Amino acid sequence: MASRTSLLCILSLAGSIASAEPARRRASQVSLDSPQPPEVVARRPVAVIDLSNDQASREVANKLLELLASHAELAPPAVSDGAALVDKLPPDDELRLDDARRKLSSAIKNLNQRSFREAAIDAVEGQESLLRVTPAGAAISLYAELALALGQSRLGEKKDGEALAAFALTHRLDPSRTLDERHYLPEVVETFEAARKASPAMGTIAVRGVGRVWIDGEELGSAPGEFPAGLGRHVVWLTGPLRETAGKEVVVTAARSGDATILDGPLTRPQKVVRFRIALSQAPDTAARAVAMKALAAFVNVHDAVLLSTVNGKIQWQTWRDREPGFSEIRDLGRDRPAELLKPLVPPKPIVDPEPRFVALPPPPPQWYRRRSVQIGMAATIVVAFVAGYFWARYREPDRPWDSDITGLGAGSGQ
Repeated sequence: MASRTSLLCILSLAGSIASAEPARRRASQVSLDSPQPPEVVARRPVAVIDLSNDQASREVANKLLELLASHAELAPPAVSDGAALVDKLPPDDELRLDDARRKLSSAIKNLNQRSFREAAIDAVEGQESLLRVTPAGAAISLYAELALALGQSRLGEKKDGEALAAFALTHRLDPSRTLDERHYLPEVVETFEAARKASPAMGTIAVRGVGRVWIDGEELGSAPGEFPAGLGRHVVWLTGPLRETAGKEVVVTAARSGDATILDGPLTRPQKVVRFRIALSQAPDTAARAVAMKALAAFVNVHDAVLLSTVNGKIQWQTWRDREPGFSEIRDLGRDRPAELLKPLVPPKPIVDPEPRFVALPPPPPQWYRRRSVQIGMAATIVVAFVAGYFWARYREPDRPWDSDITGLGAGSGQ
C-alpha cells in the first residue's frame, strides 16, 4: 500500500510540473488582454448670458443650454446658475418704481384737494418704496418729485422748517429743478428758492453696513465709513451685487453727524447671480464690462461664456474667455446655427504622438528542463526506476541442491 501511494504522488508531481508552465502562460496572457477602463475627459462649463432680457435672445440661450447638455467637451453651468443667467429678470425694481409713481399721483391729487396730511403720507410711503430700489436715474428723479410733494404738504401744514428741509433735499437730488410760478403757489416757489440758495455748513454722515455708498444719488465709496455732507436732510443707499439694496434718510446737524446704519439683506444664490448679470449688462465702458464679467465668471465657476443681446431687433453674440483676448468681436447671429456659437470655445484637441511600432520577436525557446517532452520523460524515468527498484528489492533466487561430487562430470564423458 505504501509503495502504491508513493507511486501516485510521483505521478501527480510529474503532472503538476508538466502543466505549470502552460497555466502560467495563460494567466499572463489574460492579464495583458484584459480591457483597460476608458480615460474620463473633463467637460468645460460654459455660461450662457442673456444681457437684454429679451424673449428672442432668451430662446437662443435656451437652445445653447440644450446643446451644452449633450456636448462631448463643453457643459452648462449649475442648473440654478444657468437659469438665473437666462430667465426673465424679476421685476422687483419696476414694481417698486410703479408703486412710488402711484403714491406721487395720489399725493398730487391730495395737494390739489388741500388734503395736506394725506399728501404727506403718500409722499413718505412712495419714498420708502424707493429706498429698496437701485439709485439709478429714474429712482433719483422720482425721489426728488416725492420730496417736492412732501415739502408742499409740510408747507400747507404750517411746518415751514420741515418744508424747507424737504425742498433742500429735492435740490440735492435734482440740482436743475425749478418751479414754474404758473403751476405752483407763490409761497411754495419762494420757500423752494430759499432752499436752493442756502449754503449750509458741512458735517459728516457715518455709514455702517456693507456695500457701495450712495448719498443723494451720488456714489461716494464703500461702507463702512464717514462721508462729508452738508447740514440738513439726506438720503443714503447701500448697494452691491451680494446684498439687498436698502436706504435710509438721515439728518446732519452742527452738533451731530448723520447716522446711517443699514443692515444687510440676505440674498439667495440665484438672486446673487441675477445681480452679477445686471451689473454686466449695465457696465458703462469696456473696462467696467471686463471687471463685471470676471466677477460673474468667478462666482458661477466658469472660464468661458457666450453673451447674447438684442439690438434694434437683431440678436448679437460674442464669446468671452478668461484669457487673452477676453471678449471676442460682437457679431450678428444671422443665419448661424446656435451650435456655431460654441465652436470658438471648444478646447483644441491635444496632439498625440503616434505610438512607435515594434517588430514582434518570437519568444525565446524555453529552457531544456521546462520543455514538456523533457518533463514527461523525466517523470516516466522516475516511475520506471521506482518500479524497477521495487521489483528488484522483492526478487528472490530459488534454492538449489549442493552436489559435492565434482568427478561425475568427467566420468560420464569418458564412457
